[in-house]
Amino acid sequence: MEKATTWPEPLSGRASPGTHAAMASTRRRLTVSLFVAVLMAVAIELLASGMASEARRSLQILALALVGWTLTSLDDTFVAVTAAVAMTLLVTGKPEALFGALGDQLIWLLLASFLLAAAFKASGITDRIIALAAGRLRSVQSLAYALTAILLATAFVIPSTSGRAAMMVPAYAAIAEHCTSPRVRRAFALLFPTIVLLSAFASPLGAGAHLIAIDLVRRLSGEEISYLHWIALGLPFAASSAFLSTSVILRLFLTAQERRAELALAHIGLDCEPLWQRPIFWIAAAVIAGWLTESMHGIDPTMLALIGALAAFFPSVGPISFRDALRDTDLSLLIFLAAMICLADGFVTSGLNEALVTMVFRPLRAGELSPAMFMALIAAIGLFSHLFVHSRTARVSILLPPALMLAQASGADAVMVMLTMVSATGLCQTLMVSAKPVALFGRLDENAYSADDLVRLSVVLLPVHFLLIMIFVLIIWPAIESMSV
Repeated sequence: MEKATTWPEPLSGRASPGTHAAMASTRRRLTVSLFVAVLMAVAIELLASGMASEARRSLQILALALVGWTLTSLDDTFVAVTAAVAMTLLVTGKPEALFGALGDQLIWLLLASFLLAAAFKASGITDRIIALAAGRLRSVQSLAYALTAILLATAFVIPSTSGRAAMMVPAYAAIAEHCTSPRVRRAFALLFPTIVLLSAFASPLGAGAHLIAIDLVRRLSGEEISYLHWIALGLPFAASSAFLSTSVILRLFLTAQERRAELALAHIGLDCEPLWQRPIFWIAAAVIAGWLTESMHGIDPTMLALIGALAAFFPSVGPISFRDALRDTDLSLLIFLAAMICLADGFVTSGLNEALVTMVFRPLRAGELSPAMFMALIAAIGLFSHLFVHSRTARVSILLPPALMLAQASGADAVMVMLTMVSATGLCQTLMVSAKPVALFGRLDENAYSADDLVRLSVVLLPVHFLLIMIFVLIIWPAIESMSV
């Protein structure tokens, strides 16, 4: 039978039924988004008429940004920059606040960390570490826990969960090649993105959302959180969360016999150059040591990161060129952070935070809502937020400002509220679209996990992490804080 000729759509002028359906869906989504945006803007204008005009405009800009982040397919950074421009034009009237945000210390810290991460990734150090672990470990279970420790360590040098996930793809491919059982391959496919996401909480540089959280706490409550302070609070939780989740994955998806099964990985990557012969290893170690000993030498952490980044690309030292490293930099995240800094300044200068505390949050005092219940509410909101907002940075940007304002009204500690919210928003394994690392490993090959596997895992991890967060926020974090006083 002769095949009918099929012309490309641009030449035929006709769209396929699938294209028509997609276009109709996009138009409906846009219509709903515009309706909700207009409704929220009008409602704020009518219901918040007692606010000062600048505070009311700030609230409207925040509400419209939430619509853009949650109900539209617009890029998160595009929405953030649009909101920052609106804040500058309609509220603060100071363009230098927007332009100056790109020169903020956090922007330079993140840029230096991205450069160090690019050099670290190009050097193949992680592959060598995994090779060393694989050469000494035999069982599936022991290798899984060793990988968890390695991924936890990478949170201190790679300032992006997506970057760490991409860096681990070759390691997963090498392990999957030696897994004869599809069930074991599925367990490792689930392990990598889960631990990448949960281990990020160990370091303030583990995710861009952490830097935004630190800046919001400083601007909205006046609390300063240093690099060492975050690690003292975040590392114990991240380690507990990561190893507990590894145990859950192994027991949920593998039998006892499969967990004890041996993998023939002894010769993977053992021809690599030793770690101590790679300058970037020592540079990264020196930078981290400098961050941890800031109180002794007094050198600013951002300056240490910049010095380390420059040293990593000195001639004959760096594994890639400085230009190539700049290409690997997540420019979108840098601009998003700058836009959020501008928005946070607008919330403060317009008086929005004080107005919301007075008008909305004042009734929710500690007398009406116990501290434990308040933290439980924050944790629950954070844990389920990934089902609706599919960006870790956006979730923190959306949820943390009102949480901090509520903390101010109820008398709760701002740092504890921030830790509760940020640790909760880091769990995002329920849907493929909830996090880039989840989508990346889920689509590597036909032996990766399915949507049902993710739901099955989250049904266990969500209540487990809720209990873990409550233990830390009520017992462990206060004990750590009391010891540091």
